[in-house]
Amino acid sequence: MAGTHSNGRDDSATNNRRGFLQTIGLAATTTGLVGTAAADAGADQADDGSDDEGEGPLIELTHGVAAGDVTATTATVWARAGRDATIHVAYSHDRAFDSVGYDRTAVDGESDYTGQVRLEGLESGTEYRYHVWATTTETSYRPLRDRDGGAGARGRGRSEEDGSKRSGRNGRGQREKPGDNGRNGEEAADDAIPDAVESGTFVTAPAPDDEASVSFAWSGDTWGYGDDPIEPPFPGLRTIAEREPDFFLYHGDTIYADAQTPAGKITEDTPIDEALEIYRDKYKEMRDPPAEIAERTNLRELLETTSVYTVWDDHEVINNFAGPIEPLMPEGRRAFREYWPLDRDDDAEPGESNRFYDSFRWGKHVELFVIDTRQYRDPNVDLDSKTLLGREQLEWLKGALADSDATWKLLASPAPLGHPSDSWATPADRTGYEAELLEVVEHIQTEPISNLVVVAGDVHKSVVGAFDPDDDGEFEFVEAIAGPLGAPAGKPDDLYPALNPTEFFAKGEYANFGTVDVDESGETLTIGIYDEHGTEQFTKTIHTDDIDAGADPASAGRIESTFDGDADGWLISQNGGSNHPVYRESGGNSGGHVSDEENQGGVAWYYQAPFKFLGDREAFYGGILSFDLRQEQTDRQFDAEPVEGGDVLLASGDAKLVYEFRGADSNPGEEWTTFEAPLSADATWIDLTSQEPIATEERFREVLADLEALRIRGEYRSGDDTSYLDNVVLSR
Repeated sequence: MAGTHSNGRDDSATNNRRGFLQTIGLAATTTGLVGTAAADAGADQADDGSDDEGEGPLIELTHGVAAGDVTATTATVWARAGRDATIHVAYSHDRAFDSVGYDRTAVDGESDYTGQVRLEGLESGTEYRYHVWATTTETSYRPLRDRDGGAGARGRGRSEEDGSKRSGRNGRGQREKPGDNGRNGEEAADDAIPDAVESGTFVTAPAPDDEASVSFAWSGDTWGYGDDPIEPPFPGLRTIAEREPDFFLYHGDTIYADAQTPAGKITEDTPIDEALEIYRDKYKEMRDPPAEIAERTNLRELLETTSVYTVWDDHEVINNFAGPIEPLMPEGRRAFREYWPLDRDDDAEPGESNRFYDSFRWGKHVELFVIDTRQYRDPNVDLDSKTLLGREQLEWLKGALADSDATWKLLASPAPLGHPSDSWATPADRTGYEAELLEVVEHIQTEPISNLVVVAGDVHKSVVGAFDPDDDGEFEFVEAIAGPLGAPAGKPDDLYPALNPTEFFAKGEYANFGTVDVDESGETLTIGIYDEHGTEQFTKTIHTDDIDAGADPASAGRIESTFDGDADGWLISQNGGSNHPVYRESGGNSGGHVSDEENQGGVAWYYQAPFKFLGDREAFYGGILSFDLRQEQTDRQFDAEPVEGGDVLLASGDAKLVYEFRGADSNPGEEWTTFEAPLSADATWIDLTSQEPIATEERFREVLADLEALRIRGEYRSGDDTSYLDNVVLSR
């Protein structure tokens, strides 16, 4: 391969090249062909007729190599040839490469000459070195030393004392630094590997019962954005490689298909039959940028030094795309699978497999849950309840989290749960995904799911916070957001108030990445945020007793918001969107309260309850919802239609129950007025989604058992209006 992309391999990515050559039988020649042995192995060649078993002309690997989706016993190696070829992988946990495993795969134009080779039977918690090359033939390969009756083509010889088991920091010793290849001063010319051979390293996961430390890094959002692209090289990728993490979580927007780069630009008007080649070219330029842009991106350097778990988000297809309604999605999905070392779907076929979600265990203390928030999502239109995950993935996630006995559960969600975006929490846009977020949060509480930490990206800023949605004084989960690596960064927003957040750190407008380190005992998990050059911005160590999701939300006898300290997570719901009310420290009934004003017209707006009021509330059937309201002015009053929500709305999925106050005091006055809505079918609740106009007890209990929305009318005056709310109490 041309010297412009040696990626430091001649100095660091291989060890004992002479041993490697003798083991796999490659030698460089002036014609660029593969020989069958180094000179000192000639007798072995002659004895077994290996001149008939040469691998044929060596073909250049065009875009480096990568290892990914590593488990305790498997790994997937990715490479791309320049034409129809057989891609070969030799690998070893022995520094001298005396013990070697091997496998291969054929590639052709159907997959753009990309291929993934699954390595099996690996040792857990072990550093592996691998070498990849491509040939024009499909001849079976046998290590030279086995050609006189050894283990055979695919045998994986094991050394009793190979010295590669992990020890020291993170369970493994110091990796060799550039310039120290275990060569002991041998002349490079004696054992130079052909340029067409690419090399890399990875570490297998510790066994599930192994009390091992785990360290990983995550970030995403690289290569260009809109009219102001941030161009490579991306220092953050190099900095992450230098940290030597156990693995890298490439957390979405690994390309920007819809940004103008030399590879082109995907738009809504791009013909489907042209889109696949643009997607493919985007991945190629992320590994090898055009010379006029940069010499490198630093991605190849990172992928050669550790393994990767790759997640997709929207820009792998087109900005903010929503699942199956996007006609370009199948082509974007196909290219994503072609260009990453994925091993999450046993039935994967080029362009056809849909599953990118899975879990990966790293010893006794860590399990990583990778989810897909794009492929199955409903479009972001005006619906009360929408899905990001799809029912099948959601049920898998709930079951996998509940079944995990790992000390720490790491949820890799491309979209944050607690920071506003176009996904889970959308207070500034149309609402609806919050219903699924509520289902996830309630599941965390009721199972309970211990020590859950969410790592996220997508929003181009770094934020760390913790969330107590049931307001019991204990955090249900912690979330850390990192990125971008290359795209322009923005300023952080307030965390989603309905989840009752505590913000530990927030910083925007810089390139950054995050790290997670779990100690060998499993007692602590440390989150770090670093700028692209490795300068620490924030660290926080969390202990296992800092996150307690054990409370049963159905056990509460009284839930209230008195607004004496803050807005308590309440939102304003209006015209299909939502925003934040104004918090006032005094003037309530008594103490603090919240308020809002509106001059836009349209349907009535509502105060929207936070998550602590929602979930399984069937135990409150027969109880009371009470609250205090007042208005700034009481003229020009109007009645809200039931379809708008009446005076109080309770909702669960498509089911909606509406209550209307009647009589002379049905509207709030200029002084505080207390309202009580009985939570019973004996009161007159209107059922908007049933053939029965009045809610039955069965229907009422059904809604309360999975309460997804509680809204209290705030607007009573047509035109400009100001409303105030205090002392909301749900009691049995």
